[in-house]
Amino acid sequence: MEERASYAVEIDEVVRWKEGKIQVLLVDSDPIWQQRMAELINAEPDMNIFHIATNKESAIRACEQLDLDVMILDLVLHSSQQDGLYTISEVLKIKSMPIIILTCLYESEIIVETMLAGAINYITKINYADVANAVREAYRGQSSLHADVASIIRNEIGLDKRKELHRILTPTEKEILQLIGWGYKQPVIRELLGVTENTMKSHVRNIIRKFNASSIHEAAEKAKRRGLYNRQDRITC
Repeated sequence: MEERASYAVEIDEVVRWKEGKIQVLLVDSDPIWQQRMAELINAEPDMNIFHIATNKESAIRACEQLDLDVMILDLVLHSSQQDGLYTISEVLKIKSMPIIILTCLYESEIIVETMLAGAINYITKINYADVANAVREAYRGQSSLHADVASIIRNEIGLDKRKELHRILTPTEKEILQLIGWGYKQPVIRELLGVTENTMKSHVRNIIRKFNASSIHEAAEKAKRRGLYNRQDRITC
């Protein structure tokens, strides 16, 4: 009877300890980092490490069986960064959970692939102290990209937009945008390109539509802001 009473008290203490705290799943195969992150997170008044998983399989089981709020995931689990990527996709099939990457990897291709897989933040281990605040933001649905990767993601988005513009614009439309941006009037552009007035009007209408703009000059400004051309360089196809 005394053992049962003692057990009930222990359970009650655990419930009070968990109540109101952000429950964090740490997925990392390195014992040193497990201890370091447990000390960091458990020292915060509003969160705790509820469970530690060391591989993809145990992380998935934890997500299926436990009431968790946020995951901190190392991409390299037992020397395979693919395990980390697979963990993201498999976990998100089970439940919608904010996943924060904490890893030593810093290649732009890996960062972009990870974010596309569904992670909401990416922090390098050299800046691991920033994870606690990232957990709070993720839990509140207010996650902002860490400075480690923000510029890389912005550059990739800009590159994708420029590639998309090159796909949807014809060579003549690109040339017209460049010449408009350089200050040339449409009659001069017609002469330079050797097109009729009606053909020019058709190109202008298409450009305005593709940029969702109100005028050709607004479209040219949008093209310039997206890096399609500048004041000196010609458009590259």
